[in-house]
Amino acid sequence: MREAEGVHIPRRSTYTVVSAMGYFLDGYDLSVISVFTYVLVTFNIFKYTEFEEAFVSGSALLGAMVGALLFGHYSDRIGRRYLYIFDLIFFAVFAILSALATNIVQMIVFRFFVGWGVGADYALSPVFASEMYPNGGRGRGYGWIWAFWSIGAGVAFLIGYLFYLHNPLTSWRYALGIGAVPAVIVIALRTRMPESSRWKIVEKGEGAVSEAMALSSQSGLSEEDIRALLREREQERSTSPGSISALFRGDYLKRTLVIWVQWILYDIAGYGFGLYSPLILSDLGIKHAASIWFSALLYVPGFLGALGAAYLNDSFGRRPLQMIGFGGMALAMLFVSISARFVYLLPVGIVGLIIWYGIGNLGPGNTMGLYAIEMLPTKLRSTSMGAATSITRFVSFLSAFEFPYITHSLGKLVFFEILLVLMVVALVFTVFFTPETRGLSLEQIATSRYVVGRGRPRLVGGKEGDGADDHSSTR
Repeated sequence: MREAEGVHIPRRSTYTVVSAMGYFLDGYDLSVISVFTYVLVTFNIFKYTEFEEAFVSGSALLGAMVGALLFGHYSDRIGRRYLYIFDLIFFAVFAILSALATNIVQMIVFRFFVGWGVGADYALSPVFASEMYPNGGRGRGYGWIWAFWSIGAGVAFLIGYLFYLHNPLTSWRYALGIGAVPAVIVIALRTRMPESSRWKIVEKGEGAVSEAMALSSQSGLSEEDIRALLREREQERSTSPGSISALFRGDYLKRTLVIWVQWILYDIAGYGFGLYSPLILSDLGIKHAASIWFSALLYVPGFLGALGAAYLNDSFGRRPLQMIGFGGMALAMLFVSISARFVYLLPVGIVGLIIWYGIGNLGPGNTMGLYAIEMLPTKLRSTSMGAATSITRFVSFLSAFEFPYITHSLGKLVFFEILLVLMVVALVFTVFFTPETRGLSLEQIATSRYVVGRGRPRLVGGKEGDGADDHSSTR
């Protein structure tokens, strides 16, 4: 760490690690409930109904809906830094309470408030970090942060597996409670982080420029970027910071719809499948502790896919990665459907699962959050990420909630076939409506116009003194 002009300047790697640990906790706390539901269904440790089984898996997602919307709104109004620290308290306190739950209702309530922290961190960590990266490294930085989600999810299953071997009936308590430990560590680390330089310029104007320049070695802000931020400050005075309604006005409406539609399609599939992976694997023929162990192993290709995204976002581009991702996920679910129909073809299903997790994290699992951050201006950026997270967590909750009902009434094969169709629809949507943002500064994107024409979506304009530049989606 260094000091310059009285401003504490962390290394860029510090921004990455401290923000990525938030996503590690997101992945851990959203995935670890699968260990509990597996033990619940296998050993009937608590009295529960089919409704409560569904609700306990989805309650954290429902909480994330609230946390993302609330914290995203206030992050644009009062700044990123203090909320960036405070949101982790939910992880620490309610992880411990979840581990001590004595009935299914308590578990649902405690998991709901864990979700507050998860949703809040989605709206805060990647936005804060992305605003502190230089333009040419923004995709790499976000890719690294996203990669930690897979690490967190894999660790959740691994810890659950180890404790399951020791004592299946109490394994879930240890797995849930351990999530509080990294949360406390990250709270301490985040107290050393400065406020986002981009947010401070748009909030305070010229008075924050000198501090932003002191941080420019990390954030990569050029004099042109700072002038663009000052213009953005003037343009946004008519818009209340964090105004959710502003996301649905003019050009912002089109951008918001692009972000929401593709993310909703992905999360219906991602969470509807991922939250029940041990049960799904058990039905495919991988039983007992092996189903939890294999669920952990599936996040190895997930991490490798996210790692690939970190190195390809800024060179290959967001849009082609998203198309490859959705196409690969459709193919993967076709393989899983074949395996579900013909039980002797289990290896085909395993190949499908590896593709699903790997390609999904290379593509839309990584790109959708990046689009939610990049496509809106500074004083709506956390609101955009928070609102997108909120609506997609609600849809994910419905997907998790409906899974037991769909599979019990229609069978898992129908569920897999539904996911296959959704991934094809998402691929088509990306081709026709998702623009490319690679190589553009956040300020250029904010002042561009989103247009769909000549067979491809584009961002037009955005350079100082020229409103007619075509920032093409094929660069």
